[in-house]
Amino acid sequence: MSDPIPAETSVVEEKKEETPPAPPAAVFGFGAVGGFGGAASGGFDPTAFASVPKATADTAGDDAADAAAAEAECKAEFVPLVKLEHVAVASGEENEDVLFEAKSKSYRFIEGEWKERGLGPVKLLKHKTSGKIRLLMRREKTLKVCANFHVIPGTKIEEHAGSEKARVMVVVDCSDGDVRPTMVNMCCKFGSAEKAELFQSEFEKAMEHMKQFEGEVSEEKKEEDAAADALAESFAVKADTKETETTAETAETETKEEA
Repeated sequence: MSDPIPAETSVVEEKKEETPPAPPAAVFGFGAVGGFGGAASGGFDPTAFASVPKATADTAGDDAADAAAAEAECKAEFVPLVKLEHVAVASGEENEDVLFEAKSKSYRFIEGEWKERGLGPVKLLKHKTSGKIRLLMRREKTLKVCANFHVIPGTKIEEHAGSEKARVMVVVDCSDGDVRPTMVNMCCKFGSAEKAELFQSEFEKAMEHMKQFEGEVSEEKKEEDAAADALAESFAVKADTKETETTAETAETETKEEA
C-alpha cells in the first residue's frame, strides 16, 4: 500500500522540470517594467489620451440659451461724442430738366492723340427759367465734372471715323475750373450705335432750340460791361482833374515870373 506515494511525487517533479525558465528582466527598453512597451503593470494606458466626446444636443441648447440671454441683457446705449447734422449739397442741376442721359466715355484730342477725360453719364440739361440747354458730364465715382458747355448752334457733330458708337464735335468746354474756356475737339463714345445716334439727334434738336438766344447778351455780360464803363469813367474824371490842376499850377508859375 505504500508504493503509490512515491509515483505521484515523481510526476510532480517531472512537471516542475518541464516548466521553461522565466526570461531575464530587461534593464531598459520596450520590455522593461514601466518602459515604453506598456506590457508591464503601470505602463502606457491609451485610454488616458482618448478624445473627450463633444457636447450633446442638450449642452448645445444650453449654450444657445445662454447667448440669447446675454444679448437680451445688453441694453446699453452709446451716445456719439460728435453729432453730425445733415447738410444739403446742391449739384447745380436742381433747376434743370434732363433731355437726354446715357453712360459714355469722353475724350479730348490733345497733342496729336485722343486722351480719356472720364467715364460717366452725359446729360443734356434745359434750364427751367432761361430755357438754355447745356451738356454736362460727371465722372462715375468721384462726380467730378469732365465736360460742361452750352450747346451752340452750328456746332458740327459727326460720327467718329473709327467707331459708329462715337460722336466727335468741336466745343468750348468750361469743365477745367479756373482755366479759361478753350475750344477743344471732344469725343463721346457710347455703349451702342443706337445710343450714339440718339445722342446726335437730341444734340441737333438742342442746337435748333438755342438759335433763339443768338445775339442775346446775358445779364452777367451786361453787369461786366457796366462795371467796365464805370471804371473807365472814373479814370477819365481823375485824368481831367489832374490835367486841370497841372494847368492851374503852370498858369500861376508864369504869372509869378512875369511879375
